[in-house]
Parts: sequence; structure tokens; C-alpha cells
Amino acid sequence: MSDDDKVAPCRPQARGLARRQAMLDAATELFLEKGFERTSLSDIVDRSKGSRSTLYEQFGNKEGLLRAMVEDACSRLWQAIGSPADTPSFTEDALVELGVRFVQTALAPNAVAVYRIVVAEGHRVPDIAEFFFDSGPRIIQQRLTNRFRTASEAGELGRDAPEVMAQVFLGAVLGDLYVRQTLGLAPCCGAAQIEAHVRAAVRIFLDGVGRSMA
Repeated sequence: MSDDDKVAPCRPQARGLARRQAMLDAATELFLEKGFERTSLSDIVDRSKGSRSTLYEQFGNKEGLLRAMVEDACSRLWQAIGSPADTPSFTEDALVELGVRFVQTALAPNAVAVYRIVVAEGHRVPDIAEFFFDSGPRIIQQRLTNRFRTASEAGELGRDAPEVMAQVFLGAVLGDLYVRQTLGLAPCCGAAQIEAHVRAAVRIFLDGVGRSMA
């Protein structure tokens, strides 16, 4: 069997994923440019150079495209936070690493674009706003709450309510970096700027909740 024969079975799947991503990218661009309501399926098909049959097969309709965009953005945030089974040592460096991964993912251009679309269209498509909140912020906060509860019970963090600690941590590490990015007031932050911001936020957070680590 030749090398070409070995890789051939993977090609249709790869092409399908590429077509799916092209449609998501085109829809994201058009929703930002024209708005959700004013963007037609024909616009998306033309921009992506795909076909209506592929769009219907992959997403069903325009709302399905928006839902898929939200799912993809939220899944990247889940990966940044880690699975519920991941419970690292809650040293300052471990929290900084966690915060940097989360902020870099939240500030990625695609994630910011999806958030802008949901904010702009949420009142017209309330189901998608609720879906975004349940699939993203709520799950992320729940995962952090569980991990902070474990750390608190192990004596690594103070005894404040884990739910409050999770909210404060997320707000502190995002800070005004996220606000400025979503408003388009600042260029994409560099790695050094994000790490410096997150490290300062983590130190303040640990001083506030009470650190028991050395």
C-alpha cells in the first residue's frame, strides 16, 4: 500500500472540516459586518465559497451557524480552564498559568468576535444569549468553583465561599483587558502584557482570600 493510499481515507473528513470552518469564518465576518438579521444564507455561501447543501447539512440554518460559533468559542475556554478532574497545586505560579491560558483564549480574535455578535444580537435571539451564558460563563465558573472548593478544603486557599472566589478570580484576571478588546479600544495584547496583568491580579487575589502556601 502506497503512502497516498494510507492517507486517502482521511481526506474526505479533512475536507468536510475545512468546509465547516470556512462557513463559520464567513458567518462570523458577515454577522459583524452586516448584523445577524441582515446576513442571508446566500451571503454566507458566497463568502465561504461553499454550497447551501453543505450549510444545511452542517448547521441546519442561520441560527444553527450562530449556535455552532458559540459552541466552538466556549469549548476553547473549557480547554483553557481544564477538565473538572484537573486540580493543580494552587501556588501563585499555578494560578498565574491558569489565568494566562484563560485570558489568552478569551482575548483571541474569534472569541471576541463571537462575544460581540452575541451581545449585539442577544435581544433579538434570546435563546442564543441564554445558550452562550449556559455554555460558557456558567460552566467555567462552576468548574473553577469546584476547584477552589477543593483547594479551600485542602487548606491551600482561605475559607471564603468558593463561588465568590471563582467570580472574583475571573473578573480580576480579565480586568479591563477584556473590556478594551471587546470595545476595539486596544490592539491584541502580547504575551508579556497578559502575564504581567494576570500575575498582579493573582497576587491581589491571594492576599484577599488568604494564602496558606509559602
